[in-house]
Amino acid sequence: MNISGVPLLAEPSNLPASSTLPETDWENIPVHENDVTTVLMQRWIACYMLYDWNLHHADHAYLSNKCNWVQQTYKRLEGTATDAASLKDTLTDTFNRILLEDVEDFIQTHMEVWKCDRLTVEFQVAKVTAEIFSNPKS
Repeated sequence: MNISGVPLLAEPSNLPASSTLPETDWENIPVHENDVTTVLMQRWIACYMLYDWNLHHADHAYLSNKCNWVQQTYKRLEGTATDAASLKDTLTDTFNRILLEDVEDFIQTHMEVWKCDRLTVEFQVAKVTAEIFSNPKS
């Protein structure tokens, strides 16, 4: 389930598999979501909801941050040359890494504010994730 409802972007342009993308063209290439992105999005939403138990707020905050994460993805890849065959995966993996870093920052902040260990925070994140994203079929 993707509560954001907004894919990052569409398919990359029709570059030949052997071509290399110059650094100035990064922002013209879309970033894609995958299953890893979905799991990380759920963890991010759960971490957010440990502060503010409002799914609408969490979804809005996620969408607001998504634009920044995409821009960070392009910035992080500036100056690198990537062949078109691996471009989609490179962009997705970089985006996911940035999203994961944000989730980690949430977890570290919760540990500091709550004065607890990582297991306590991870347990709470798991509980929220299960409550928000499980789809009981009754």
